[in-house]
Amino acid sequence: MAKSTILAILMIVLVLGMVTKETQGQEMCRDLLMRAQNCDAGTCATLCKQKWKGNGSCFPNFQIKSCLCTFPCKT
Repeated sequence: MAKSTILAILMIVLVLGMVTKETQGQEMCRDLLMRAQNCDAGTCATLCKQKWKGNGSCFPNFQIKSCLCTFPCKT
C-alpha cells in the first residue's frame, strides 16, 4: 500500500509539473466582445473560441454584462 501511495504522489507531481511547464511563459491577452448588449454565456464562449481560440465569460460592466475573452497572446 505504501508503494502505491508514493507512486500516486509522484504521478501527481509529474502531471502538475508538465501542466505548469506548458503554461509558463505564455502571456495571456484579453478582448472585450459584445460591449453594446447584455452578455449571454453560451454566445460569449462560442464567439471567443471562434475569434481567438480562447475562453469567454460574462462579467458585470457598469449597467450591462460584457463578454471578456482570455486567450494566449501570439508572439
